[in-house]
Formats: sequence, structure tokens, C-alpha cells
Amino acid sequence: MKFSIDTDSSVGYEKNSLLKKIFNKLYVPILNSLPATTRNLVKKTNYSAKRVIEKATTHEAIETLYKHGELENSKSFLQKFFHYIWFSTDNPKAVRNRLRLVTKELEKAIREKLSEGEEINLLSIAAGSARAILDSISIPELNGKRISVSFLDKNPEANEYSKNLVSERRYAPNYHFQWIVDRANNFPVHFDKNNQPNIIEIVGLLDYFDLNSIRRLFLSVYENLKDGGIFITSNIVDNQERKFITNVVGWNMIYKLPEHFHEIAIEVGFKDEDISIYYEPFKIHFVMVAKKR
Repeated sequence: MKFSIDTDSSVGYEKNSLLKKIFNKLYVPILNSLPATTRNLVKKTNYSAKRVIEKATTHEAIETLYKHGELENSKSFLQKFFHYIWFSTDNPKAVRNRLRLVTKELEKAIREKLSEGEEINLLSIAAGSARAILDSISIPELNGKRISVSFLDKNPEANEYSKNLVSERRYAPNYHFQWIVDRANNFPVHFDKNNQPNIIEIVGLLDYFDLNSIRRLFLSVYENLKDGGIFITSNIVDNQERKFITNVVGWNMIYKLPEHFHEIAIEVGFKDEDISIYYEPFKIHFVMVAKKR
């Protein structure tokens, strides 16, 4: 199985300049040397950094990273300086790159299903803010096509957040949305054999699952995905900023390799030739796309 780095220039990926790479050689070891006791100090340096730390692992923290923080809340020079420091590290950039990559793959999946004459029945598990979903279903090919989108999240606040985003975007009447408050493993109870999703997306959640839990969820996805359907998922990979993210930010995750996902996907029934895995440019997140035959 080959894993490639997506370098599609049309996606607008964030990358580091040569100067930033040199700077990181000195800067990242300093970050990693900070003890957990500095967390409160970091929170005082910038409003958005405080929000990420206090809301770590939630859709609110991810949305703050997607938006590059909230610069308008940085009033002084020092606050603006720390805003740049915290939100220009590799991990925030990689999160935003993951969003771009997942959106790209969702758009491809939607176009493929449309080309096969299918209506779109898309399920996002642990949907969070659902920004990648909402960006991907804005493509012109969906004009006049019937599309059903289900957002499942155990956090009612996350569902309310994505509801507001949908309301702001004013989608056409051919779009049907539903929001489900439930745990990821319970998603099958909300769909029957006549209403199976043909695209399932799980992005962000599996960063917190061990391999056995992922195996159970992948099997459930395979069994409940429509034949010919497409599964899109991702995970974070060990990286040079891990110690800082864990100790200072307090954002604990289970770091994995693409090989783990590939092996489990094969175990549950996906075929090797139907699995593709891509890294975003920082190689901090990978995205797996698997098609069920």
C-alpha cells in the first residue's frame, strides 16, 4: 500500500517557508520543553489560545483553529505577537490542511455518486461543526439534485452550531438535513436497509479511539454503507510538536499510522485496490478513502 502526499496546488494548502522551517528548528524544542505548569501562562497571552486550551478536543477549539484564531480579540502588540506564535505552528496549519483535503475528497465522492446516477445520502459521524461537509455540498453539480445529509454527534451544542451554519448558507429546497444526537457506534439504528448512506465521513473522532474501537466502528461502517458507497476518515500522526500539544495545550490524542487504518479496512471487508490514503503536506494528518464493492 502506497501513501502519497497531496500537493494539489488548487487546494490552497498551507506550507512553511524556508525561513519558517529554519526558525522551527530552534523554536519547536523550546515549545516541547515547556512544562504543563505553563498552561495558565499561555492562556493569558492570547484570547484565542485560551479558548483552544479550555475547549480542547471540542468543535469550538477546532473552529478556532480553522479560523486562524480570532485576531480581532488581540488588542496589544504582545497579544498579536503571541497570536502569530500559537497559530502559525505546524499543528494548526495541518488541521486547516486536513479540512481542505477532506473537503476535496468529499467533493470527489459526491461527483462520483452523481455520475453513477445516484442521489446523495451523506452521513457525517461525530460531525462537530460539519464545515468540510457544508463546503463540499456547495458544488454547482448539486443544483436541483436531491441530497440528504445527516449530522450525528453526541454533543447537542455541536449540532446546534452546524444548524446555524446551514441556516446562514441558505441551501436550496432540494437539500434535506437532519441532526442526530447520539454516539458514533449507534449510528446504524438511525438507518435501515432502504436508506443506507452512500457516503460516510468520520474525521477527527478516531484521534481519540484505540485500534480495537476503530475496528468495531469500521466493521459497522462497512456493514451499513451502501454497496458502491465511499468511506472517508482520518487520523493524526506522531509529529515534532506532540509533546507541546499534549503537555501544555492539554490535547491528548492517540497517534496512529496509515498502515493501521489500511490493515483494519482490509480486515472488515474493503479491498486493497479500493483504498487510497493521502497525507496533507505537513504529514501530520492522513485521510483514508475506501470504496465498498
